[in-house]
Amino acid sequence: MIHTISILVQNHPGVLAHLSDLFVRRGYNIEKIKAGKYKKTNLTQINIAATGSEDSFDSLIDQLGALSQVVKVDIAKQRRYSFWLVAFCLCMTLLGTNLPAPLYSLYQEKWNFTSGTMTFIYALYALIVIPTIITVAQLSEQWGRKKVLFAGVTLSIFGSIGFAVSDGVNGLILARIFQGLSVGILNGIAVSYMTELHPYQDKVKSAFVAAIAGTLGNALGPLISGFLGEYAPYPLQFSYLIHILLAATGMLGLKFMLEKNVPTNRAASLRLPSVTKEFRWPFLMASSTSFLSWGIMSLMLSVMPTYLGLFTSHASLSLSGTMVALVLGVSTLHQIMLRKQSAFRSIIIGYILLIIGLIFLVVTLFTKSLFFLILTTVLIGLGNGPSYAGSLAYLNQISTNEMRTNLTSLFFVVTYLGISIPMVTLGYIGEWIGLTHAIQWYSYIMIAFIILSLIKWLRGKVRS
Repeated sequence: MIHTISILVQNHPGVLAHLSDLFVRRGYNIEKIKAGKYKKTNLTQINIAATGSEDSFDSLIDQLGALSQVVKVDIAKQRRYSFWLVAFCLCMTLLGTNLPAPLYSLYQEKWNFTSGTMTFIYALYALIVIPTIITVAQLSEQWGRKKVLFAGVTLSIFGSIGFAVSDGVNGLILARIFQGLSVGILNGIAVSYMTELHPYQDKVKSAFVAAIAGTLGNALGPLISGFLGEYAPYPLQFSYLIHILLAATGMLGLKFMLEKNVPTNRAASLRLPSVTKEFRWPFLMASSTSFLSWGIMSLMLSVMPTYLGLFTSHASLSLSGTMVALVLGVSTLHQIMLRKQSAFRSIIIGYILLIIGLIFLVVTLFTKSLFFLILTTVLIGLGNGPSYAGSLAYLNQISTNEMRTNLTSLFFVVTYLGISIPMVTLGYIGEWIGLTHAIQWYSYIMIAFIILSLIKWLRGKVRS
């Protein structure tokens, strides 16, 4: 791969020869050199683009810094590029995963499956994510995170291809499995990798950027597929083609990404992640907050767009996509707006808004008012953003470097249990008592759980 290194050196004869000799001895081929005087000093800044093995990159940087003529070695630009590339790949993966959301009504009309089948297909990817996160977080150290990221983006593309060519429920299930694998891979390592790549290893900023990238991808996916599904030719294929092209761009960018950790040759010993006693209570509070937050959000991503007629008399594919994009877009915007707030404060704000949103959701079911549906969508989005991002930032902040990957992996396991189990349960109970009554009782139960969790947070037992 190509590495770009900025080196500040004393302006002495022979410096460039020493640098070139070191690159050659470390097996690097210099592709491009740019040098110029550094400000008004007797120093020269040399930017070198070189190709070579990733295994020897860290030792090359150390040896460059040890040269007597070298004042400073900077790879911050490549770190920033790699940091934002991981965020982009995470965004594109989640975008692909949520493309089907507004289209489920078309699939249901085409193949006539029940609400239970629909919620199962929606939640299936989350069930696949769980073992994938646990496995990949450990194997990434052996394989190298860049290879793992490449595999994740590739599987995301396979998922879109599967949906585009599907000719029945079995095809949708297979495509959803590919999407689950891709999301599990990206979520398993994205936060910890981005934290390592951040120029200052800022734990809170890395977690917030990862959360925003994921939520932004979630929002753009249904917006694209909703409008293209209604107004573009080939409604069940066109949006997936867009995603394939975007994801392929991310795959191309991975070629130039910095591999922070050198892959190990020893065989990985897979084990179930665990939480030590000192982190157990904070982890429980953070992960349960994410569980509840996404358990509510999933209702807006699966049942609402597919059964829009239960919520309003104004039903269309583009409106479904817009509502899904709105709830996720508002979630992303609110995360950005509250990024300077403490994680604790973000969680409290998010919980209060979620409770209000669920109350208006029940009102919407009775009135079928488009106004109340939009208000509900906005409130739940405003509540999901800070409660999810705040809980992830809180956990990332209290984690040690040794425990971060472990705790983050388990956090996403609980999060995806919140995405999957409540929705599958709601779908099958809806076949029994009716979907409207099931959603009403689901809202009441979620409000009760949020109030209990809110009391725990306010008591300050996990306050940082």
